[in-house]
Amino acid sequence: MLRFAKCEAAGAAVIVLDYYDGPLKGFAQAAFGADCCYFEIVAWSRWDDRRLFSVVPIESDEFARIADALAIARGGGSPVRGLSRWRFADRATAVAMDALLRRCAEQARSPAFVCLTTGAVVDSAIRMDTDEAMRRRIGEALSSGRISDLRDWRDVVSPPGAR
Repeated sequence: MLRFAKCEAAGAAVIVLDYYDGPLKGFAQAAFGADCCYFEIVAWSRWDDRRLFSVVPIESDEFARIADALAIARGGGSPVRGLSRWRFADRATAVAMDALLRRCAEQARSPAFVCLTTGAVVDSAIRMDTDEAMRRRIGEALSSGRISDLRDWRDVVSPPGAR
């Protein structure tokens, strides 16, 4: 049985790696019910713009390293770039950032919890712990390479009394 909890935080910091009418994946601080985390969209509803995210907690020093590396990165051109496309100050930083991103993306396939948000708001979410079956389902969804329709996740996102 999944446990639901409402999460609210003021002043969230978000590093967005992919965006479509709101963040699809990235790193966040003080959002999604975690001090710092990597998040990746699993499903969404275009009708009311609710989004279900897989969330992987990360250490605050990892978030700080990402933010610092991006602050000194020589991105050039468009400011909207994925983390893997930034030209970092040195090769060691680029390799470290790539390894962190790959590790987080892999862990997102089997998260300890997911969050349901409305629109582009990432600092107010409903957090749900996952069980083994849910982690397997999330892994399959993320491995498909497409964002699922939230209606296919009704059993997860409906309030406990509405199921």
